[in-house]
Amino acid sequence: MSTRPSRSISATSRVLIRWRGMGALLAVAFYSLFFAAHHRFHNTPVYMTDGVLFGSRTQTVFNDLIALREGDHRSIGAEHPAFTLLHQPAAQLIIKGLQFLGLDVNSARKHGVAVLTCLAGALGVVMVYHALLWGGVGALRCILLAAIYGAGTCAWIVVPLPETWTFAGLGLAAVAAVAARGPLARWWLHLLAAVYAMSCFVGNVIPVLLLALVRCAQDTAAAQKLSARPLVTALAAAAITFGLANLQRVVFPRSAALPTQLLEWREADAGWTATAETPARVAREVFISNIVAPKAITTKTQGAARGRARVVLDEDASWSGFDLQTGVGTAWLLLLVLGGAGLVWRAVDDPFTLGIAAVLVWSIAALPWYGSPDRLLLLACLWTPMVVLAVGLGLERTLVRWPRLAVPVTLLLAAFLAAQITRNWIFLQDVARMVRL
Repeated sequence: MSTRPSRSISATSRVLIRWRGMGALLAVAFYSLFFAAHHRFHNTPVYMTDGVLFGSRTQTVFNDLIALREGDHRSIGAEHPAFTLLHQPAAQLIIKGLQFLGLDVNSARKHGVAVLTCLAGALGVVMVYHALLWGGVGALRCILLAAIYGAGTCAWIVVPLPETWTFAGLGLAAVAAVAARGPLARWWLHLLAAVYAMSCFVGNVIPVLLLALVRCAQDTAAAQKLSARPLVTALAAAAITFGLANLQRVVFPRSAALPTQLLEWREADAGWTATAETPARVAREVFISNIVAPKAITTKTQGAARGRARVVLDEDASWSGFDLQTGVGTAWLLLLVLGGAGLVWRAVDDPFTLGIAAVLVWSIAALPWYGSPDRLLLLACLWTPMVVLAVGLGLERTLVRWPRLAVPVTLLLAAFLAAQITRNWIFLQDVARMVRL
């Protein structure tokens, strides 16, 4: 008597089957989009002057990546402890390759740095997709949500520019992705993601520890006994990061000195003056403006280097100015509400969801420590992956409770993505035009 093979497939196998190379397709697609956005900026002053675009330090980061080992790398502060060590060699290699292909030095430098930042942005999209996939979100919704992150305002504006926050956001998204995989991810993947995240931005140490606690809960549940190995891995990652920071000061002797006191690990221009409008502005920048491009941008000349106008967000813009009347912002608010409701239900019994929520809360609470108000759109690369992950995980739990909403919500995600891409591309064109003025 013959027996038919069992058709039951484990949860792990289903995730692997659902992958099907989609991460690679997302990486190629968004690398192309980001590099196309780079072409809108490569002939603008962003490579010659800091602060031209939303308080960015584009000239500082650009000069750091193209400078030789003996060059001046002191402009990248110690809050990015090993950024130069990890990225300057790669940037130099790409620049040399482009020169070999026939580009002049100036073009090779601009395009070489853009290749590096666009790769980091595209990998960030893949990490968001991977984290959602291992978090149990439906395959199509994983793709749509990862694309929503990649087409968000902060990604399309920041990734094409020489900025440290693209890499810091990639590191944090990678930590979330391996945490979502939990015990199935090898220990060295957790270690590498944590080291990279903290090397790019020292403020990522708290999210790394929070997600290490998530892994402790996952490992304890799997082994039916207390497991502290993830915390040991996180501490080892912190020690390696400190070692890389010191190594950078040896390899690049003209790097910024490491602080001697804990309170010195903060940006020099960070700080907030709290007003009655501060909570609304923070909520707007954290949950809306980083996804749906605002209409309210303006220019300022006061304090701009060489008298050049700076493109900034209008601080006095009202909520209604953020495209709510045309439906794009309203659709995102609806997704936020549905995701928020499901997030509360899911966080009760899912450590990973609780960890993502905790990281998001930390990102908001720490804004006065690592960010100044005029640079929020740039800093949004840190928390936007967490926002999208929180929405995706919450939506999935909402759909479990109300399965009839599955098709309408998926269609809403697709419609929103189409409208978002259109709106944000127009915004990108407007910003590039204003920068050229």
